[in-house]
Amino acid sequence: MTFHHVIAKVGAQDKFRCLFVDLSSEALHERFIKPYEKGQSFFSGNDLIAPNDLKSIRIIQTMRPDQVERDEINRKDREHIDELNRSSDGVFIVSVGGGYAAQDIAEVGKDLTHDLIKGPPGYKQNQWALSHKAFGWIFGIVASVLAAGLAKWLGWL
Repeated sequence: MTFHHVIAKVGAQDKFRCLFVDLSSEALHERFIKPYEKGQSFFSGNDLIAPNDLKSIRIIQTMRPDQVERDEINRKDREHIDELNRSSDGVFIVSVGGGYAAQDIAEVGKDLTHDLIKGPPGYKQNQWALSHKAFGWIFGIVASVLAAGLAKWLGWL
């Protein structure tokens, strides 16, 4: 099973925040991609987010849940820091390691953003609008031709 995570910069914020974590492919499409494509607001936790407020989006796919992946990132970072501290002569690095920030999940996952998002927010909202106009125009011409043919057949012209 794969897990999908949506991280984004919302509004004037400079930091990424997790909008969704550990979603199945179906849940990702229902809860994020469909509303985004239609330009509709969606809930992330208790927050109602308008797609136009999204400044940057990343959709990350992992093979394990978010918390497991982040714990692994943190473990590896701590091991690396410990190794540097053991091998250095007098320089000591103090750090809690990575895995705590929202965008850290992108280090271990596959970025599917460009595969799943094909345009700006609401790009599918009016995809048939031009077709409806063209259909109305064509229907009007056909109706006029049929009315003229009927009038000719009845001898009115």
